[in-house]
Amino acid sequence: MSQDFDQRSNDALSAAVSEATFEGHRATGEQKLAELRRELDGIDEVLRAAIRDRIDVCVRVAHVKREHDIPMMQPGRVGLVTERARDFASANGLSPDFLEELYRSMIAEACRVEDLIIDSPVAGSGLESER
Repeated sequence: MSQDFDQRSNDALSAAVSEATFEGHRATGEQKLAELRRELDGIDEVLRAAIRDRIDVCVRVAHVKREHDIPMMQPGRVGLVTERARDFASANGLSPDFLEELYRSMIAEACRVEDLIIDSPVAGSGLESER
């Protein structure tokens, strides 16, 4: 009888140690995950600021196009930008299709912003109501 009790006690102790080890491992994993998420948050902040800065330059481009009666759409430039995105993706182990799609999305927003400025009846940016 004593031997059965000892075995059950050992089994219970082993289970408790295993559970504690698992919980400790999970806590360490959660801490590492939280650190990585903080790192991602910092990268996202930089990325959002870079996109804002890119659009700000597009606003200036639109003013030049408006002032000099240059067409908004510049297919050669769009092709160059998307080609650079694909080349960068290929050289850095990323999906060229993904990066091209991302750039096409940013280009579409730049075109929308440029249209607002170029087609605006006054010389202002046409963006005051959006910002």
